[in-house]
Amino acid sequence: MIVWLIRDLEPIPTDPGDRRLMRMGMLAQALARAGHSTRWITSSFDHYQKRQRSPRAQEIAPQPNLTITVLPGPGYRENISLARIRHNRVFAKAFAHFARTAPERPDVIVTDIPTTEAAAAAVAFGDAHGIPTVLSIRDLWPDFFADHMPSILRPVARLALYPLERQVRFACAKATSIVGISQGYHDWGLEKGGRMSSPNDRIFPLGYAPRTDIDSAAASAFLERIGVRDTSRVVAFIGSWGHTYDLPLVLEAVKRPILKDALFVIAGDGPQADVLRPQFSALPNVVAPGWIDAAEIAAILRRADVGLLPYRPDAPQGLPNKAFEYISAGTYQIATIKGELETFYNETDGGRALDRPDPDTFASAIASALSDPDIARRRPERVEQFERHYHADVIYGAFVAHIETIARALH
Repeated sequence: MIVWLIRDLEPIPTDPGDRRLMRMGMLAQALARAGHSTRWITSSFDHYQKRQRSPRAQEIAPQPNLTITVLPGPGYRENISLARIRHNRVFAKAFAHFARTAPERPDVIVTDIPTTEAAAAAVAFGDAHGIPTVLSIRDLWPDFFADHMPSILRPVARLALYPLERQVRFACAKATSIVGISQGYHDWGLEKGGRMSSPNDRIFPLGYAPRTDIDSAAASAFLERIGVRDTSRVVAFIGSWGHTYDLPLVLEAVKRPILKDALFVIAGDGPQADVLRPQFSALPNVVAPGWIDAAEIAAILRRADVGLLPYRPDAPQGLPNKAFEYISAGTYQIATIKGELETFYNETDGGRALDRPDPDTFASAIASALSDPDIARRRPERVEQFERHYHADVIYGAFVAHIETIARALH
């Protein structure tokens, strides 16, 4: 079976720095391992490092049965910007040109929202040529743009976003299969497409592929080097220091006396780092190691008692990758948004979702989690929940079987 995956914005296996693969990357690897000729089409722009992978189109073959087609894209500096909208449009047009001129056509196409531009282009190509399409809903574009603006500006925002709304409605209406990362995302896709649920429509959570090749000696040496001791009660945040994260809230919470005996590992890099990292590093109960690789992330999460998901109230994240990454190590989570995350925590006993906490409330929740012996005792149960329901092998094995079913049904 020939499968095309249309997804920009994710790390690819050849990106530097031992990067973690995300949803489309894990699906691409699973399809290739299952013996399917898999082509992942992405852009030259590295969304996370804000760099160009290549000045021109290229093809990469990181493993048998997998080819990554890299199409030129202009990139952008800010995630929410006109430059990003332009990049999304350029990539969608580049895909459409590639699809029209490709020497062979796929048996099935899989694409994602985001972005609406690429999703609409992929579904349109499939619809025009009788190729089944699977549309995965992993972010609620473009709704969150308007939903998280001041109410007085929302009518204007929705008018400005109408082209994206038209794209998402077209993609959801015409796709052969709607796949949501949760029930809420699945239902959102059906509503956008004006369609009833059918056997073609499924739910596959994000999932995560934990590292299994951890060098224990290297992990211990890394933890010791950054200041994590055997007796430390560790609270971790690992992520890009983008503006969707309320890191100033974390900074103020860390200063509260109730947390003076905890050790905070605040890792990663991004736009807020230049201002906030010196302030974090000046505190006696914080280490801020900067950007770390996948093996070092795994070492921290296995050692952390609590993992933080400190999103701003207007952040677009609904059910982020970080929730699955943290639970893979059994790390108890404290988040600052509710919604889909609160449902996830209720189902897994994996954490606690707070509603717009101030620093004192946030600090109190962290201290409560650190002092609760039942949370520590149930760590193996959280790992078991992950292994049974959210491990990448489980999620993407089932996703591959679904794609095979969709392809067979229309051929």
